[in-house]
Amino acid sequence: MVSFVFLAAFLRAECTKDQDHRTTKNSGLLITDFTISGTQTLSSDDLTTIASELVGCCFDENSDELEERVRALFKNRGYFGARVKTLRVQPSDPIAVPKPVVLQADVLEGPLYRLAEIGFVGNHAVSTHALRSGFPLKKGDRFGRDKIASGLDALRDLYVSSGFIDFTAIPDTQNLSNATVILSVSVMEGQQYHMGELEIFARKEVADRLRTEWQLPEGAAFDLTYLDKYIGNNRSLLPPGFQREHMQLVRDCRNATVDVRIPLDATDPRSQSTPKNIGCDTPEGRQLQ
Repeated sequence: MVSFVFLAAFLRAECTKDQDHRTTKNSGLLITDFTISGTQTLSSDDLTTIASELVGCCFDENSDELEERVRALFKNRGYFGARVKTLRVQPSDPIAVPKPVVLQADVLEGPLYRLAEIGFVGNHAVSTHALRSGFPLKKGDRFGRDKIASGLDALRDLYVSSGFIDFTAIPDTQNLSNATVILSVSVMEGQQYHMGELEIFARKEVADRLRTEWQLPEGAAFDLTYLDKYIGNNRSLLPPGFQREHMQLVRDCRNATVDVRIPLDATDPRSQSTPKNIGCDTPEGRQLQ
């Protein structure tokens, strides 16, 4: 009888798909309900929407992490000064794995921040206008942390699709007295890489078809985002489960080229070898995936 009860509890305690943030799967918490109190300006609909983003999620049993997750929900909506005054965790079934809990947070959201202006420093290969156009956060928008993250991802896609695979961007903010924020993004472009040699280790007929489908010619700016598109367009020719990480990318830092190897034939010793990058001294240079 005890075993049956435990199994039923375990089956009920399931995380929403893609919302399991635990470091180990044999412990942790499952948020089954979340109530927010203490806010001054948010409507009940706003609070319901915010709370719904945590319901069904699983986390480690760590109060500091939970507080940061709650703060992040408010920061994503422009409340950068949000403060969690108290956080209560009430288990509803202490023997289930993960443990179902009701979360209660007393939050002071603070002022709503908006973007005053955005600037870019250090960009040369891509114009400021192009960078600003690709950034989803516009003047007057709520200054949401998630929009900053998606904006930086958009900038990275813009650069790596043009061969700047070492691109990094560092955001910096200046809060103004009128609840607005100036965002400055420092850009480090690195050198531009070009497509080197394409090698396909497979049966001749498959290799020939895959080579015909490859649309990134030797000498063209190396588009790192093209690899996923190529795999998607040629899924029928590739083994089941083949992903971008199965490709071998060989970087020549001296000549700024990237060779692409597609190992599909397990009997070919070249498919089993680990390619060595050339003239790359940094950890980033030694690994490109």
